[in-house]
Amino acid sequence: MAPYTPGDNGGGVDVKVGYSVDDGRGAADLDQRLPLLQYADLQDKIVLLRVDHNVVKKGKILDQYRIDVTLATMYNIVERGGRPIIMTHIGRPFDKKNKTITIKSDDAVDAVVGYLQRKLRIKFVVPQFHAHGSEGIHDIDTSINWLIHDLRSRKIGGIYLPNTRWFAGEEDKGETMERFVVQLAGLADVYVNDAFGSWQSHASTYHITKYLPSYLGLCMQDELVNVKEVLNPTKPFLAIVAGSKYDTKIGPLTAMYARVDKIILGGVMYNTYLCAKYGVKIAGVEDSDIELAKELVEKDKNEGKVLELPNVVETDTLEGRIEGKYRTIYTKVELSFVPICLVQGCFFAGGSHSGSFTFLESLSYLVYGVSQDFKAGNEYKYVVDVDPTSFEDPGVKEVLQGAKTIFVNAVMGLMPHFKDGTSKMDEVIDSNKTARKFFGGGDTLQEFKSLHPGLYHAALDSAKYYLFTGGGTVLKVLEEGDPMKLENVKALMKNAETFGYKPIIGNGKNGRVLPTPR
Repeated sequence: MAPYTPGDNGGGVDVKVGYSVDDGRGAADLDQRLPLLQYADLQDKIVLLRVDHNVVKKGKILDQYRIDVTLATMYNIVERGGRPIIMTHIGRPFDKKNKTITIKSDDAVDAVVGYLQRKLRIKFVVPQFHAHGSEGIHDIDTSINWLIHDLRSRKIGGIYLPNTRWFAGEEDKGETMERFVVQLAGLADVYVNDAFGSWQSHASTYHITKYLPSYLGLCMQDELVNVKEVLNPTKPFLAIVAGSKYDTKIGPLTAMYARVDKIILGGVMYNTYLCAKYGVKIAGVEDSDIELAKELVEKDKNEGKVLELPNVVETDTLEGRIEGKYRTIYTKVELSFVPICLVQGCFFAGGSHSGSFTFLESLSYLVYGVSQDFKAGNEYKYVVDVDPTSFEDPGVKEVLQGAKTIFVNAVMGLMPHFKDGTSKMDEVIDSNKTARKFFGGGDTLQEFKSLHPGLYHAALDSAKYYLFTGGGTVLKVLEEGDPMKLENVKALMKNAETFGYKPIIGNGKNGRVLPTPR
């Protein structure tokens, strides 16, 4: 709580008329070279806002979280006099191999626009542009000027551009991209990047900063502050990562391995590691990936950071969870020690009994052994999940309970049929009440919400949780070692130099007076 005076905003009146409330947020931990939205002059400006609303599959919103976290940026723009033109990518309509773009309603922004209109009670309009078959949309034509006119006159609340990846220039690297960027820049006065999950250097996230004064949105600011905690975690630091391909994750995995105290692998990434370590074959794992994983196996012989989940689920088919077609297999020998009391030649295993007994031996143990399935040369069908009992393994549980920082970018099983491993993982992580828990975006958040809706919504308001909008971006930051090395972030800092970004806060007498951050 701090006294508020009208003079704090340039009014020149030094009278305390109220107080402001500290919400615990701030930009103090951000690099001072970053141009922040709070200090931009937006009055009567058209603001081109790039967000990451890539939450639509088959025309329906899977999880609105990535939309909701950008609402603060939208409000800030409008409240300070700006008029928003919003854009996002959805899906992967561009086929990199064939160089074709597929435009279909499943990848349209319509579901997002409908959600925003219901949420904000504001009318958005999506412009229509001509598409040239598999070449996508070539140009932003002049018909959009009618919409911009209505936007300025406040007849509509905002313009939402079609899926950016429907445009031929979005992922292009030549003249087509340059033409698209110039056309985008011609729509607006100011550009704001609030798309943490979109770290690739595309036209709408990177090249646009060459032409317009550009700023960092509020969601992006939060993400950059919190990703620093993953880079510099409170120890012990546990990371849980999964992936459908091993070779594409080598860089982030190597960087993460160097930072963690322990790491748990999942998905095909874990299957690949198991093949490399135990000399087995698992369906769906490529030989080339196994060779790559052997380097991690050798490194881990000395450092012992990979925490193995001992029980995994094998299935004969990927068509579903079919009774009799799947089973639990064991990567190593499991020993269970069960306390027993020997009473006059008989024993009671576990449990407690009342009454008077003569103890021949006060305490002993039964040792149950589960044979190891993973032996060199063995071949297995598809390994599609981690058995939930893996998270009850004493060694695994000890690490999960003792961690002070946990980063999760993982779905352990093949959804939706094999979900038990992921569900148990989320439960055990939550049972650690002292750790700071960071969850990656995309599938990780979608499945977290689907499997544990109550826990998910509690996590949104918990100081112990932070949910990133882009897990892949966090991995990229870990690989680079510094969020300021992300290409899109570097572009914003270069833009600040080019356009002379100099925030003046409060009652400055020289230069333009900008409002105190709100």
